[in-house]
Amino acid sequence: MARSTYGTRLEALIANPAISSRDKTFAESLYSFYTSKRRLTTGRARCVAQLEDRYSPEKLAAALAKGAGMLERLNAVCERTEPSSWARGFLNSLQGQIMAGRELSDKQIPVLEKIEREHNDQALAARDTWKRDYRHGTAAAWDTAPVKVAEIAARYYKRANYFGSLVEKILNDDGFVPTIEQYNKITKNKFAVKVLTAHFAAPKFAAGSLVQYSATAPGRVRAGGGNKIPMVVIMANASPIISAAKGAKIYKVLPVGSPTTRLVEERHLKKARKVGGKK
Repeated sequence: MARSTYGTRLEALIANPAISSRDKTFAESLYSFYTSKRRLTTGRARCVAQLEDRYSPEKLAAALAKGAGMLERLNAVCERTEPSSWARGFLNSLQGQIMAGRELSDKQIPVLEKIEREHNDQALAARDTWKRDYRHGTAAAWDTAPVKVAEIAARYYKRANYFGSLVEKILNDDGFVPTIEQYNKITKNKFAVKVLTAHFAAPKFAAGSLVQYSATAPGRVRAGGGNKIPMVVIMANASPIISAAKGAKIYKVLPVGSPTTRLVEERHLKKARKVGGKK
């Protein structure tokens, strides 16, 4: 039979699946000290004995029996969560904690209770309704399906490089339905509201009408064209909005005498003056 040393005892502790990450780190530090010095101080040796007592089979079995009710509670709510959700991952970690014989902390309990509220019968029914309404319902503020609202906001944020993974899922995953919280986050912040307001506002200039650059249109917008060059409006909402500002609706216009169309924000346009009209 191999002789038991502090090294082998610490190796056993470190390999114990029930050990907490904090205790494992501490045991690894003791092991590192032991392999370096080939001995332990009296205080460190006492710590090894305390860890062995804490994770003894008898104490682990007693703690697991004590936590049986909590484990059943965790299993019940876990079944109601989405497999890839943060809540499922958190609950799985709590399950492992209980199975390792450790009680939940005072900070973990409120989080568990919040997850339980978010996954009770009423909450799940509301979530099912939302999944249906996301594509077939109506977002009251914009009089269109929430999926269309989310896509408009997502196109703006794709260019702004915000909400990365959420934006990609909204735009590229046909089966994805954001949670209500995710939807509100990306569509109801002050920037998104400005973008959506501009998109859904009635066009100031109708297709076929003549416009010209406003006097305040920056040079980069005019791209070499003078303020008075008339342009024919081809269509409104011709491209995703790029500015969270009033008058950000984008028009496709065709300068008279030019074969190339341009994309211009509404705020940089005005009705073209009539030939011979007042200045």
